[in-house]
Amino acid sequence: MSQIALPLEQKIPPGQGGYLVTPANEDIHCQLQNWRDWAHHTLILTGPAASGKSTMAASFAAESGGLVVDDARAHEDAEIFHLWNRANMEERPLLLVSEQPVPEWGVTLPDLKSRLAASLHLDIGAPDQAMIEGLLQKYFALRGLTISDDALRYLEKRMVRSYDMVRQLAQKMDSLAIASRKPINLGIAKAALDHFDDGDEKVEI
Repeated sequence: MSQIALPLEQKIPPGQGGYLVTPANEDIHCQLQNWRDWAHHTLILTGPAASGKSTMAASFAAESGGLVVDDARAHEDAEIFHLWNRANMEERPLLLVSEQPVPEWGVTLPDLKSRLAASLHLDIGAPDQAMIEGLLQKYFALRGLTISDDALRYLEKRMVRSYDMVRQLAQKMDSLAIASRKPINLGIAKAALDHFDDGDEKVEI
């Protein structure tokens, strides 16, 4: 599968399920495409909020017909154990999704512990520059807006590299642009970032 090209005016290629693929998550994307090769037909996907896990899972389910358990930590041991066995018996892929790594799930069933330990584990790391740029462009494109190149460069050099911060900054810039009736420009980007650095201090935009 091809990697998304930026800027966002170029549409996401079919088969990428509506999520962006950059070097930050390219290995995970490839593994989701190669589900036939999973050890024990199971993949455990972990990562922070807003990192695209649910969108990836939905795309995987549509393309593979596999089983998906979102927020796997919240499910009973017996349920996960049954699904793991079913996946192996039917040779049908099982994707377990969680924000927390397996050691934090509180699994007490010994047989399930051993099965999860033998399964493939992947964790979504921090977004890279291309991911941050693509996510911000996508957020505003869906609202019929654009973000200026100098605003993107400013944020990429100074912001905390996390998916949640991308989401929070996008929402803050959106609200500031509406309030000031201005486009998403460098002034808006500075004001949004200053909001998270210094609280609600007023900044000229």
